[in-house]
Amino acid sequence: MIRRFRALCSLTVAIGSAEHRDEKANPFSGAERKAMMEAYLRESGIRDVRVVTLADGPSIAWAVDHLIRRCHPDCVFLSTERSRLPVLVQRRVRVVRFRRTGRVSSTRIRDSIAAGKDDWIKLTGNSVVCWVNSHNGIDRVRRTYRADRKP
Repeated sequence: MIRRFRALCSLTVAIGSAEHRDEKANPFSGAERKAMMEAYLRESGIRDVRVVTLADGPSIAWAVDHLIRRCHPDCVFLSTERSRLPVLVQRRVRVVRFRRTGRVSSTRIRDSIAAGKDDWIKLTGNSVVCWVNSHNGIDRVRRTYRADRKP
């Protein structure tokens, strides 16, 4: 998908919820998720992609404004964040909506790790597997899942 859109415009991947870490949905910091994405892009041979971290901030409108100010996009591609569409349209940014394909998601990978399964290794690139293993990622994911279950 990334290769398909690179012909249309420059590409920036925004890592959202950058201020969150040590949580079930975000066991890694924004900077760590950025590092994993950059490693995966390099492994995939995808060049000239800017990866930025983006805090949620006090509201969706604030986050979108921050993204626009920081990245100066003329076009935004969204697959799952429907709630942000009206805000982007109000800011006069062209929005291209596409359907998410495939079954791979970061949630599925984290769920697999938390369950003690090894099938997550087949769901991502070797660079991400190496990063997770070298940063105590398996224990960190499992710890956040255990903490989420406590009352």
